[in-house]
Amino acid sequence: MSSRLAAALELFAEIDVQLARGRNLDVVVQAVRVPGPRIEAIVERTAHAALVAELADRVSEERHPLEGLFPLVAGSLRELAVEAQPRRASAWFMASALDLLGYAPQLQHCASCERPLPEAPAGFSAAAGGFLCADCAPAGMHPVPVAALKVLRVMASGGSDLYRRLKLDELLMGEVERVLEAQLEYHLDRQLKSLRFLRQMRSYA
Repeated sequence: MSSRLAAALELFAEIDVQLARGRNLDVVVQAVRVPGPRIEAIVERTAHAALVAELADRVSEERHPLEGLFPLVAGSLRELAVEAQPRRASAWFMASALDLLGYAPQLQHCASCERPLPEAPAGFSAAAGGFLCADCAPAGMHPVPVAALKVLRVMASGGSDLYRRLKLDELLMGEVERVLEAQLEYHLDRQLKSLRFLRQMRSYA
């Protein structure tokens, strides 16, 4: 590959690529970087970008594009480049990806008995498909605080402007991430390497 093409193939950047079909692999013959913000080469920020890229790779098949995935990934990477808290951007991406894939958790009713959830902490079960009321939750299940459930509902509603205005401290952000990560990995039936790395980073913080 020429140095001119290599310079355009920037990691986590949106590029316009022209390919020539090869016998085994396609060949890049032209590549132009689409104007837009760049993701800084900071470990935390690039780790969150890697989560976006890895998840997109896991749910897509070669030559079989998943409708809606590209604009979601491109928009999430742009948001990640400018968002002061990268965790907020990647959490929004996870929630949007779950909705796109049809795996969004149940947030309004108990995932077991289907009764409306009261305004109280509730246990979360990825296997059940959402939150459980006090009667259905097994003993000892971690109670997710009401504030985290409300944040998840804002994300599920698609209210990105409201989500940006929310004040999310480290503990609340962690609760939201716990739910989204559990739901993702349960339905993907595998642990994402990027999520494992991000968890390790948080444990050392």
